[in-house]
Amino acid sequence: MKIQELEKAINNKIKVVETLKLNNELYADLANALPSGIYRTRVFYDLALNKDKWLSSREAPYIVEFANDRFFEILHLDRLVFEKNPGIIHDLIFNDDKAEFARLNVESNLNFTPFFWEGRVLINNTVIWIKFKSVPRVLENQDIIWTGILEDITLRKQTEEDIRIKNAELQRLNADKDYFISILAHDLKGPFSSIIGLLELLLGNLQTYDINEIESQLTAVNNSAIGAYNLLEDILVWALSQSGKLPFEPGEFNLKHSCEDVVEILKPGADKKSITINIVVAERMIVFADIDMLSTILRNLISNAIKFTRKGGNITIFSEQNNSEITISVSDNGLGVSAEILSHLFDNTQKHSLKGTANEKGTGLGLLICKKFVEKHSGRIWAESKVGQGSIFKFTLPLNTKI
Repeated sequence: MKIQELEKAINNKIKVVETLKLNNELYADLANALPSGIYRTRVFYDLALNKDKWLSSREAPYIVEFANDRFFEILHLDRLVFEKNPGIIHDLIFNDDKAEFARLNVESNLNFTPFFWEGRVLINNTVIWIKFKSVPRVLENQDIIWTGILEDITLRKQTEEDIRIKNAELQRLNADKDYFISILAHDLKGPFSSIIGLLELLLGNLQTYDINEIESQLTAVNNSAIGAYNLLEDILVWALSQSGKLPFEPGEFNLKHSCEDVVEILKPGADKKSITINIVVAERMIVFADIDMLSTILRNLISNAIKFTRKGGNITIFSEQNNSEITISVSDNGLGVSAEILSHLFDNTQKHSLKGTANEKGTGLGLLICKKFVEKHSGRIWAESKVGQGSIFKFTLPLNTKI
């Protein structure tokens, strides 16, 4: 009888073991089939409040009691390696994110509140974004059981970054739109109003004006027309550059010859104000750039210098070369620019309409074009100025042909 009871007990135990094994296999299968990593850790309360314990794998303040396969897949970790050193996660965390990870862990373990953290880990020189989300259960000895999930949110973060970039681009486009509308509404309207008014005045008095008065009126009309045309040309160039439709064909050419060609075009305007333009550029200095873009940059900077230089003033075009780039400068001894305006000269969200020494008008669009074209050449542009002492505008071009 006792033997039968013993056999029955053994059979029952076998069934229980098999049932437990099936249940464990079922739970393991369910856990490993989840798209997220899941884990359970026991945190030692007396160690968890030390922030330094969360910064590296040494003396980790916890042990991992369970983690599914997906947990290790996300972190690209071998289970055996992890079991020997569960604190290895801390070594994977991106250096810039470690302090926040440690701070949040200490706070959650101090206050027994849920733990949420999004940050970067560096695995095989690749940055991956992950998210930890877990809830605590306090034991009698104050140790804490944390049950949570681990997710790879790299794709989400990339999408968010793409959205951020697109939003910034939309803001830039809106700024450009507002800027162009202000130009069309004010700066372009002015020259045409002047042209119409002068022509009406001339036509109404054609029989009474002498030849000198007619010449004076026609000169004023011509100047207004030239200003309107130059403004339209700048708008067209800027619009083409923003749309990516402006050709970019860099090549090698003589810098001094290019400066001379631009100065020759602008010389009549300088002569009217008795301004001397000096070109201090080496005879054989060769640059690698798009000739049309460089000419536009020089034309705008020299035109501005003429505009803001007094009669009898001086403008100097200067170049210097180092091992990696050429710096080209356009300096004048004119009105100068205040520090407040200087800091926003190349910002299209700020509108600057400054009058020259002969009341010449400008929109600032030319400087935006200069900035765009210089950056197209992987160069830099900036300005230095003191009110009453003049300004110097500088930009760089790379020496090599790899733009």
